[in-house]
Amino acid sequence: MKLLVALVALTSIASADVSIMDNDQTVAVDCAKDKQVSVIGNHATVTLTGTCTKVQISGNNATLLGAATTVWIAGNQNTATLSGVDTLVVAGNENTVSYKGPVTAKKTKVSAPGNKNAITKQK
Repeated sequence: MKLLVALVALTSIASADVSIMDNDQTVAVDCAKDKQVSVIGNHATVTLTGTCTKVQISGNNATLLGAATTVWIAGNQNTATLSGVDTLVVAGNENTVSYKGPVTAKKTKVSAPGNKNAITKQK
């Protein structure tokens, strides 16, 4: 019985995530309902309402607007304008990211192992 309850709990968590796999998609995500977002398709535009826990972009030429505790960008030539982010990882190339500051952390942690990325903190 405990295994069944755990399985149901895991299934409901996974179903709350948003995965954008097709190209040329425009999506608005309510982070109160969907905590994690994965962008796999190319040329996607994603607008977050509220603060998501994690956003991963592995597609190319995506545009992200909003706030998330963790943002991980592995794709290329993406643009992210973040009102808040605690952890930012930009592993892809030629991405442009601007952020205002952290969501809950004292300071935003930024890691940018990719090439030719432009990361700026807004004032």
